[in-house]
Amino acid sequence: MKLTYKSLIFITIIGIIQSFVSAQQVNTIYFMDNIPFRHNLNPAFQPTTYYYLSLPVVGLTQINVGNNSLTLKDVIYNYNGQTISFLHPVGGNIQRFYNTLRPTTVIHADLETNLLSLGFRYKSAFWSFSLTEKIIGIVDIPKDFFLISLFGTREINNNSFNFTMLQSDVTAYTEAALGYSKKIDDKWSTGIKLKYLLGSANVSNTNKELTMNAGVEKWILKGEGVVNVSSPYQVIIGNNFQSISHTYPTSLSNLIKPSGLGVGIDLGFTYNPIKSLTFSAAIIDLGYIRWKTNAQNINYKIDYSFNGIGQIDSIKNLNSVQTIFDRITTGNSLVDSLIMAVQTASKVSKTYNSYTTFTPTKLNLGTEYSILDQHLSFGLLSRTIFNKKTISEEITASVNAKPTYWLNATLSYSIFGGQFSSVGAGLGLRTGFVHWFVAADYMAFQKATLSLRELSTSYWDIKMPIPYNTKSCNFSVGINLVLDQIKPSIGLHKRKTKQDCNCNIK
Repeated sequence: MKLTYKSLIFITIIGIIQSFVSAQQVNTIYFMDNIPFRHNLNPAFQPTTYYYLSLPVVGLTQINVGNNSLTLKDVIYNYNGQTISFLHPVGGNIQRFYNTLRPTTVIHADLETNLLSLGFRYKSAFWSFSLTEKIIGIVDIPKDFFLISLFGTREINNNSFNFTMLQSDVTAYTEAALGYSKKIDDKWSTGIKLKYLLGSANVSNTNKELTMNAGVEKWILKGEGVVNVSSPYQVIIGNNFQSISHTYPTSLSNLIKPSGLGVGIDLGFTYNPIKSLTFSAAIIDLGYIRWKTNAQNINYKIDYSFNGIGQIDSIKNLNSVQTIFDRITTGNSLVDSLIMAVQTASKVSKTYNSYTTFTPTKLNLGTEYSILDQHLSFGLLSRTIFNKKTISEEITASVNAKPTYWLNATLSYSIFGGQFSSVGAGLGLRTGFVHWFVAADYMAFQKATLSLRELSTSYWDIKMPIPYNTKSCNFSVGINLVLDQIKPSIGLHKRKTKQDCNCNIK
């Protein structure tokens, strides 16, 4: 299937990002024993190495970006041999598109890269230290935003829309973490990781209320919320958002100085009722950052009535991408009216108080059953992400091959993000004292092609594949230096050599 440039623009506008961080973690790694960074998903996990050292960037880089509602297939598909969008007057189905949406569409993206990490074993314990740079962006769009965009004001006298869940949070911070895992006995392991968070910048907003009633003669907008900003740059926001500008830091020290400080914690455990069965659970990234540098709080309370922009055309007149785009963004439009409402709101106050944001917290629950002397296992992982008022869920099943200490290979399938058209895969390979790994949760079977010639005047027509029936895409890759490998078939409960004595619990 060919994807046109105009279609790509529309997909971007409505927030269908076809690669996802649904997670801020790659679930496939969870059951890969020989990856040194596996304890990032559960601090009770102990690497199979005695020592590891991870260098900046190449040690670990992880990218996630995407949404929880839509796939490309929901927007563009084949109809009688023709590629059409859901807006097509004959084969399109706007109602089906709308029904696909979650009550809140969560669009998010994050980047995680290693600055320095190391870990070492001491008797039955494993210690780790890491310095990591993270950037996390999340936008929540309520379903009513699409309701007015797609169906307009269908009632003459009164149309109610609730935009309260319209919120966003973009945060950049550095995480310094100290981890400790302890093998208590042959059945139980516990782990904890303490984190010190150095915030670089944050822009976030939250609404207590944001509703609109639209009629022919009058529209009423009511809302209350706050926009918070903190960064090394001094952001200057004019009264009632009339203007926005910024000034640069006066020195390099002011530029690199943290804008906020916070703490976080990871907690986890594993339980082996029998040798071949493992249960595990972990709470990851439970923490907050207190922002102080150049902190601003724009508090708004709106109770505003204005002349309506008329009855927006009904669905039968909505037949093109341009119609939606014009309806929302140009002329005597909804966005123009909302901006005017905010700029003339009765109560907008600006303060300079410090404020707090919370890191998205994850709950990981895992089960693994091993056969063939633990060389092959089957895993099931439930991952839940809590962020402000939204909750995201993913379930990943995997088959994990561990034929030898220097090789781990995994195939996985994630239920909600995969849409029955993608698989995950991971490979951990040790060559001497160098360990290599790459993993991803969503490797799409179905792809559309975008012609890059349509994006530029280039002579070469390069085809770029775009995931067609997946909401998500992520990957993790890293190269680490490792020493004194413990064979996974031996585990941490047995010892065959003097070198393994420190791992034997008595």
